[in-house]
Amino acid sequence: MTFCRMELNYHPIIALLSTSQWDIVSEMKYFSMKTVLLTLFLSAFVLLNLPQTSTAEPGGTPNPVLFPVPESLESAVAFWEKVYSRYTSDEIMIHDDEKLGVIYEVINFNDLYGNPDKVSRRTKSDRIERIKKRYKSDLLRISNKMYKKQPLTDNEQQLVNLHGADASYKEIRDAAYRVRGQQGLKNEFKQGLERSGLYLEHIRDIFSKHKLPPELSLLPHVESSFNYKAYSKYGAAGIWQFTRSTGRLFMKINYDIDERSDPIVATEAAAKLLTQNFSELQSWPLAITAYNHGRAGMKRAKNKFGDDIGAIVRNYSSRSFKFASRNFYAEFIAAYKVATSHTEHFGYVEFESPIRFITFETKKYYSAQSLCKTFNITIDELKEFNPALRSPILLGQRRIPKGYKLRIPDRLNVDEESLWSSIEPAEKFDDQIYSEYYKVMRGDNLSIIARRTRTSISDLMAYNDLSSKHRIYVGQIIKIPSQGSKSDASTKSPVVDLKPTSVIAAAVQPDQPKVQPVKTEKSRNATESDGYFKLADGLSTPGHAIAPPNMRTEFVARDETRLVLVPQQEPVVEANESITALEFVPEPPTEWITVEPEETIGHFADWLEVSAQELRRINDIPFGGAIHVGQKMKLTYRKVDAVEFQRRRFEYQRSIEEDFFSTFAVDTVITHAVKRGQSIWSITNSVYDVPLWLVMKYNPDNDLQDLHVGDQIKIPMLVERTASKSGA
Repeated sequence: MTFCRMELNYHPIIALLSTSQWDIVSEMKYFSMKTVLLTLFLSAFVLLNLPQTSTAEPGGTPNPVLFPVPESLESAVAFWEKVYSRYTSDEIMIHDDEKLGVIYEVINFNDLYGNPDKVSRRTKSDRIERIKKRYKSDLLRISNKMYKKQPLTDNEQQLVNLHGADASYKEIRDAAYRVRGQQGLKNEFKQGLERSGLYLEHIRDIFSKHKLPPELSLLPHVESSFNYKAYSKYGAAGIWQFTRSTGRLFMKINYDIDERSDPIVATEAAAKLLTQNFSELQSWPLAITAYNHGRAGMKRAKNKFGDDIGAIVRNYSSRSFKFASRNFYAEFIAAYKVATSHTEHFGYVEFESPIRFITFETKKYYSAQSLCKTFNITIDELKEFNPALRSPILLGQRRIPKGYKLRIPDRLNVDEESLWSSIEPAEKFDDQIYSEYYKVMRGDNLSIIARRTRTSISDLMAYNDLSSKHRIYVGQIIKIPSQGSKSDASTKSPVVDLKPTSVIAAAVQPDQPKVQPVKTEKSRNATESDGYFKLADGLSTPGHAIAPPNMRTEFVARDETRLVLVPQQEPVVEANESITALEFVPEPPTEWITVEPEETIGHFADWLEVSAQELRRINDIPFGGAIHVGQKMKLTYRKVDAVEFQRRRFEYQRSIEEDFFSTFAVDTVITHAVKRGQSIWSITNSVYDVPLWLVMKYNPDNDLQDLHVGDQIKIPMLVERTASKSGA
């Protein structure tokens, strides 16, 4: 019975019966029931055989039976319609983060700065923060006056009226702590519409195959604006914004391949996830919200408040059910309405042409260069048609794996067998190229690492995309090029448009003694601000914490003069000291390891080639029980040895850093004093919006899982290399 109910809800006939056909039936009271049924059948037949289109009629709304909008969410939907269609990225709406109909002011950076493109994001952000604090102060003052029954000025009364003329002083006081800024997304939404043409046809076909409502094909407008290169601070990737933990349930995610970035493969995964969500929740508003918040959380919400999405948004409370989750469904409804009436909002929109391709399955391991030569395509085309291929493959450091479904542009007269046979035997391989890895320790520099691992500084720099030999940091994972891949790594194809991997620059060793700040001469143009010295890549560190033993400071002129740490004298490494890189791992592989951020039982099981159940049994972890950062876990190496496990683990950790720094850069570093009630989770997620793994790298000697009031921790402040949806 459940299966049948699901099928009916998916079926487009419901859309017909839920709207105009019921009106038709009521008007046909003089006709026989047979005529009525025949009319319904013919109408359904016509509807089911019409080709699906990417847009509905102007002003279209999703099926109200499948996607109801309760009255309590109407103001939220209207708010997001304004975000998507009225205000650009140069405009910020200052609003109440619960009552989205309450908009205090719209800030226009063009009015503030004249030419906002020449103003840094940090300056804009600071300006918005000051405006938000002003409204908070005003609302608290008004609440206090209302409590004391003092008269309000006209301006103060206008603020109160936004919450209702009969709003109490408590309501105004609470509103003071809910002031938020939302950046307009009109220009980004239009770009998303243009991009959607590339893959929307494929998305609709996949959803139709899975019998999903066609409206859901527009959900990527909310997730990523149809940008398959989208990457969030917390590691969500692709147009469907899968995290690694969820994505690995449906897709391949490793150092060579990340199928989250492939819109077609990721859409298959999204279809499966949405189907599972609906199967367990039996409500599309809840299933859509679960896509953002998680199915388990929405089950708990449903147990308390039923299927009423309005009641859940108003009343459900959990640590992770915050602004994004509360608004996800309303954003979807708004995005659908704007996308299906795009001419009204944006005028003519030129959609990109649908991507056309032919798919081949690789029979061996091949370099990217050899397949480009075989199929007569450029590296750029290989990258465009196969976005799941990660940069190590495109840069020649790894090979395209066996069994990979390779896409090439759809060209006539392509004979697959003759193409494969045309590849020289010397360019066909049975194995992948595997790098060795080295985890940087205190006192290391690239010269030491190069000598110990029998390679060169230039090869290490090329293989790790380092622009300076001084830019390494404690805990960084360095790839050691194999003998057969050094030349490939150091010779990058000029047609590849890859952003260089950013690394944390010259981080100060955490146990160094405090010394006096380095005194700089004006002739050296050193930059010093508020007692902080700027390091390469914009990293800052307190002046009193520089120049540890055996190190000296050096100013490097690039965009501006910056301070880095370099060894006073490079130690001499004897020839017999050259040993394998993995033998220098500071935490030698043992049966016990410490869980690091972004790692799950499933990851350890994959790397060890054992079942998750076996690891749970060894560690006495119940089914469904989670592991946490800092936890000690016992492993088994009966199928994979310790060195291979460590290599796989290092590749995973390095891929997180590579992907992250392709989108974000560290702008500066601040010191945060822990306040009462704060945990590392609330500090990273709610206060600063930075990933835990990055904060841990800046605080190697702090136990971030055991913080106390007054503890000082360093917080890296980030800037985006590319624009994305932003709220403040």
